Amino acid sequence: RIPAPRIVVIDGGQGAATAIKNCWPETKVQRCLVHAQRVVRRYTTSRPRTDAGRTIYQLALKLTRITNLDDAAAWGSQLHEFSTIYRAWMDERTVLKDPKTGKWKDAWTHAKVRSAYNSLNHLWRNDLLFTYLTPPKDVLNPEGIKSTTNSLEGGINAQLKLLARTHRGRKGEHQRRMLDWWLYLKTELPDDPVHIARQSNWGQDQLAKVTPLTHNENQADHETGRPALYDNGIDTEYTHSIGIQKGQI
Repeated sequence: RIPAPRIVVIDGGQGAATAIKNCWPETKVQRCLVHAQRVVRRYTTSRPRTDAGRTIYQLALKLTRITNLDDAAAWGSQLHEFSTIYRAWMDERTVLKDPKTGKWKDAWTHAKVRSAYNSLNHLWRNDLLFTYLTPPKDVLNPEGIKSTTNSLEGGINAQLKLLARTHRGRKGEHQRRMLDWWLYLKTELPDDPVHIARQSNWGQDQLAKVTPLTHNENQADHETGRPALYDNGIDTEYTHSIGIQKGQI
């Protein structure tokens, strides 16, 4: 029921990408460039040991410095040049022995650098890197389109975490009420505070305005084999799915 936005900036979560594709098929997607850099760094580390690793890592660092279409085209050319130079090197394979099964199998010799390149190449080929440079014509403020989720992470998420950490003595309803009102103060067009307070019985029942979920977390499900969350005794009957744990002290 939320109107489809023109552009959505995501951090790379597959769940969000799938939901946007299904619910808002016409919406343009911009991948957060900082998260794209982090994916590459996870594969190569910040100090790659190979020339290819250093090259692809430096190419990833350039993403956040691109401000126009000419720079974006030059970056794409450099990514293609990297593929041309290191293609044979990335396609090298090594026969390794699986420590679990003892069988020999083929594997990519430089799998991490290859994965780092594939992550950038996937974003480039699917036009997910530079959407902020080519926004739709009906966007009111084209210069205001973000290329990262930093404003959300630093302006909203980090502040909520800081508030909860500062008042870490508050639990449950008290913490929820505190975070709810902080978000209310940051809302552009908030509802009448008296109306919201009346819904929650003036703060006494903050969950009253939240749709309840019917469940019992302590019920055991004999059909699926799910145990109860907590119980009042030890089951002495034989259970074939529970083995004796062995170890050393």
